[in-house]
Amino acid sequence: MKQGNILALGVMLLLAPMARAQEEAGDPAPSEAASAQALAVYEQGKRLYDAKDYLGALERFDQAAALEPDKARWQYNRGLTLRKLNRFEEARTALLHSRALDPAYKQAEIDDKLQEMGFSDTPAPEIKRVASPTPTGFQGLGSLLCGVGPFVGALAILYWMFRRSASRRQREHGGPLPSSAQLPAVPVSQREEFAPQDPRLDPVSNSLAQVEHALRLDEDADLRALLNQATMAEQRAREALERARKKQLPQKAAEEQLRAAQESTEAAVKRARSLFGERAFQPEGERVGCYFCARPLANPAFRAQVPLKRGEDITKVLSCPPCANMASAGQPPPVKVHQMRNGQTEHWSELDGYDPYTHRHKPYPHMNLVPAWQYTPERSLGEVAALAAGGALATGLAAYGVSKLLDLDTASEAAAAQAATQASAVQAGQRREERDWRDHS
Repeated sequence: MKQGNILALGVMLLLAPMARAQEEAGDPAPSEAASAQALAVYEQGKRLYDAKDYLGALERFDQAAALEPDKARWQYNRGLTLRKLNRFEEARTALLHSRALDPAYKQAEIDDKLQEMGFSDTPAPEIKRVASPTPTGFQGLGSLLCGVGPFVGALAILYWMFRRSASRRQREHGGPLPSSAQLPAVPVSQREEFAPQDPRLDPVSNSLAQVEHALRLDEDADLRALLNQATMAEQRAREALERARKKQLPQKAAEEQLRAAQESTEAAVKRARSLFGERAFQPEGERVGCYFCARPLANPAFRAQVPLKRGEDITKVLSCPPCANMASAGQPPPVKVHQMRNGQTEHWSELDGYDPYTHRHKPYPHMNLVPAWQYTPERSLGEVAALAAGGALATGLAAYGVSKLLDLDTASEAAAAQAATQASAVQAGQRREERDWRDHS
């Protein structure tokens, strides 16, 4: 046995009784009375939510979260309610908080809600597993050492240094590889199926693009919902197949995501055919997309106008409802652009080969999202707005609704202030961690 393993084993044997005693003496889990009270408050909030009293519902869900702060369910319902109040950034924070508390809770629903609010390309924070059940940083270690003798304390410090060194080596080499029990080996012949753009998703992507075009005939809430669900399933399947190609996910799990995407797509196609017959899949809709996210807008009933103010100029752009809702709440939606090799960017509507219907389902290479206040087109903003709208704005086509004015200069100043606040918070946290280590050493 290696010296490091002997040291680790000795420390674990010495510290196990104390860790168990500390766990038993620690803060108790929420009492049954608190859980019952939280559930009762939640039920009140649910009734208020159903009655569309979202402010009242949010107050009750806040109370439930205060009673049980570690329960993902209450944060999830807070996120839903904040979304109804058009407080999208707070809704996103609550939903991601729910995911952090319990990554398995309402996973698909949270993905859907985030994308509906315009955060489709914003990656959720990765929930990383801790390599070993060590105390949380210097503070946890210092608290433990306060009640043990010098000898055990020294061994604990050595063990902590040993584990920290091992973790650093893992990070430098790309992290620990999954064991064979977690991830069965995939033969080369099977791995070659998982190309970066897996061809088995092509029928799904083609069918969903057709459904996007079919909505030009009429806006239907059920078809729109089925299309959104199928699109989310398609994106999850694409990510799963890519992860399987990189041997980061078992092939069986990727196949299940692919089947789910196929089934969701079949349901959307079936609904489109029941509504419009074969007309749904014949002529195509006009090339109109959301100025911000490039979502196809085949039906005028699904369009909104957002006035953008930069300096003294005001330009109206065509938008999908989720991006318009974000803009109305004062949250500028990001803009989809093509990143060129020279560092310059082109708006999606300026690309000859970009089709909003196709490329919502087949990723176009080198596309990025940039903050709306950072994007300044080479041509005038009015020209780009007209390109994205397929000439609709230039010809005076009325949109479904008009968002309130979005001031890009104010948004830029707010973003700079927020970045400065976050930087100060990070520095304060680092100083606090250093202080905690000194206090407990």
